[in-house]
Amino acid sequence: MKNSEISLRLYAPTALILSLSLALHAECWAQPVVSAGRDNTVAPELLETLSLKDLVEQVRVNNKAIRSKQAESRITATGVERAAGAFQRTANISSSRGMSSTKNTFEEELVRQGQGVYERSANDYSAGISQLLPSGGKLEVKSSLSRFISNINNQTTPRPPGLLDNRSQFGFTLTQPLARDAGKEVTSARLNVAKLDASAAELTARDTETSVVAEATIYYHELTFAQHRVQAAHDRIRNAKRLLQEAQAMKRAGRLPDSDVWEVENALGRYQAGLSEALQQEREKTNRLRTMLMSVSSNDPRSLRTSDALPEVGVIQITPEESLRTALERRDDFQMRKVQVEREGVQVSYSKNQMLPRVDLVTGYGVGALEYSARKALTASKAVDYPTWSVGLQLSFPMGPNRQAQADVEAAVVRREDAVLALEALQVQITNDIDTSLAMLQSSAENWQLWKEVHEREKKQLEAERRKFTGGRSDTREVLLREERVINSMLNVREQQLTHARAQVMLQSAQGTLMDRFR
Repeated sequence: MKNSEISLRLYAPTALILSLSLALHAECWAQPVVSAGRDNTVAPELLETLSLKDLVEQVRVNNKAIRSKQAESRITATGVERAAGAFQRTANISSSRGMSSTKNTFEEELVRQGQGVYERSANDYSAGISQLLPSGGKLEVKSSLSRFISNINNQTTPRPPGLLDNRSQFGFTLTQPLARDAGKEVTSARLNVAKLDASAAELTARDTETSVVAEATIYYHELTFAQHRVQAAHDRIRNAKRLLQEAQAMKRAGRLPDSDVWEVENALGRYQAGLSEALQQEREKTNRLRTMLMSVSSNDPRSLRTSDALPEVGVIQITPEESLRTALERRDDFQMRKVQVEREGVQVSYSKNQMLPRVDLVTGYGVGALEYSARKALTASKAVDYPTWSVGLQLSFPMGPNRQAQADVEAAVVRREDAVLALEALQVQITNDIDTSLAMLQSSAENWQLWKEVHEREKKQLEAERRKFTGGRSDTREVLLREERVINSMLNVREQQLTHARAQVMLQSAQGTLMDRFR
């Protein structure tokens, strides 16, 4: 309420009114007034006193934004295992049964004693292990066994029924890229990107947690101040009601006109309207906290009451340079931007590698055996006498410029430049946020001190006005005006405390040190 709203003209000084005024001042800012709804009272069992630490703990557990970012971080972390799976060994096992029938050429008929058709049936088995190597090569170790018989075998080599030829093969093949996809840096690019994405997601989750906690902390202090406003509104109403009783008594005694009583009633009406507004603001602050806690008033009818007072105003001994250094080391979003720059750098290197032609060194070595017995065929001593090997190169390249690779490189370079720009922009924002926070801290501290001095002078002026009132040199209107100004000056002191608390939260958020208060 404005000071000018009190316009009472009561010209009959009495000791009763003076004692009433003194009692009201003694009660001012004493016990908090609990309020809810129109009756302004809440049953004790419906009160929930909440400390700032308890609020932050509940927010960190229940807030949707925090939980969503934590879930995203866990999902992104699975990409690391997925990328690392590229280096996992793979087992390959196969089994098949088949028969082939082909017509012989003239030359084959001579060798195969004039038979016009060559028939072969076989059971083929193979088992192997393959793995991607850090160098980019793919190594496969494989063994196979073919158990077969042909119509030539049955005719030229009589044998007991069911006796088959068994051919075994043991060996390995290695395909090693020499240009594209060659080297540990390229092979590990996908895994490194996944790790950087997981790191960025974790930092983003922590940054979201800090932002939400900062917002909740400010809301908590604002609710505390809103409760002070409600308390001040109750004090004004209590004062006006008592003075109205006195004015009505004086009117009945013929010592006060109706117009002066109406003036007191009008003041009381304004104070009651001010209380309604203060209660509405308190409800808004309470519901903002409930929203952050994922609760609604219908589910939890208890009234939230803050138990922590507004922080004391103090001098912050820190320079902008020190604050900026702390921020660049501690800010999660700044570290996340640095991770993104590194990630895009990995993508640029990988994209440039993909512009190279594919040149692969392909090597293979193996030994085999042919026996009537499968056990003998699978014996290594039987196979070493029949080695096979090969060495060769495979070359693949587009006819003309590699348009796809060039487009990928250009996109990767632009993304890296954008990431660098975002990092620089964030540093500028952090610098300005720190400057704003430090200036707000200094300004609120100065204003807090000024309003404290104003409040002390208002109290002294109130005492002087009371003495004048006792001596018959003042009226009730002036005493009420001084009472109102004492209340308003104290609200201004509290408001500067609130501004200082906001500035502290802003500075700690800008430096990345806010969560140190709650960990």
